[in-house]
Amino acid sequence: GLLRAGLETMIIAHVTFELPYIALLVYSTLRSMDPELRHAVHDLYGDTKQAMRYLFLPLLGPTLLGGFLLVFTLSLDDLVISFFTAGPASVTVPIYIYGAIAKKGVTPEINAIASILVLASITISLIGTILRKDNKAT
Repeated sequence: GLLRAGLETMIIAHVTFELPYIALLVYSTLRSMDPELRHAVHDLYGDTKQAMRYLFLPLLGPTLLGGFLLVFTLSLDDLVISFFTAGPASVTVPIYIYGAIAKKGVTPEINAIASILVLASITISLIGTILRKDNKAT
């Protein structure tokens, strides 16, 4: 095949599955933007680079950061994608938990790792939600 199962295939798979979330967030932010702002930048003799730097990046920055946190959380918890695209040398936290439960059952170590994973996911999701709400307010 073109690619062997491993880190590269996991990255490609996760990007493919998570890209629509980012596209939807960016689209909604751009859609809510006043179209006259772009014209105002050009009326003030700003070129395309200046429009990107002074208009689009400040508007899309919180959206991209919130989207990254959302996608990171979703990707961290997605066992199926990781399991089917990982090679023998690639072990992610969800694959490790699944393998440990299959071998030894649920142990206190697995409970601790799962609790940390759930708390991290909730924290990252809340940060992303807060950043997204701050972006809508401005």
